[in-house]
Amino acid sequence: MIGVVAPGARVVIRDAEWLVRKVDTTSTGGRSIHAVGLSELVKDREAIFLSELERDIQILDPAETTLVPDTSPRFRDALLYIESLMRQTPPTDPPSEEKIYIGHKAAMDLVGYQLDPALQALQQPRQRILIADAVGLGKTLEAGV
Repeated sequence: MIGVVAPGARVVIRDAEWLVRKVDTTSTGGRSIHAVGLSELVKDREAIFLSELERDIQILDPAETTLVPDTSPRFRDALLYIESLMRQTPPTDPPSEEKIYIGHKAAMDLVGYQLDPALQALQQPRQRILIADAVGLGKTLEAGV
């Protein structure tokens, strides 16, 4: 029998590493483990495992994690990894306060009105708008944002 599995724990099931998102008790007294894949073959795949069927569930101990120093110049590798994680996480702003997070950081001379179409699209349940104005005002940039 496995130990206590809690959301946030990393487990190895079927030779793949998974991140536990939720654990429920089944009607038969077992547990259903809702997880997201971390290993290369199951990366970002969602799965539900039943403790009654999966006899070999190994809970990884965070204390046994080996820390590796980032030897890249100016910690470039670590910063890229953290940035990629941040971009995968959806913003949790309330609908009335939706913001643009990275669109304004593009290589362009930003003019305030170029962000208006993106803000308008974010306020709609279905992001479909028509951008029509004079030539040279930045429709391509607006669509890119």
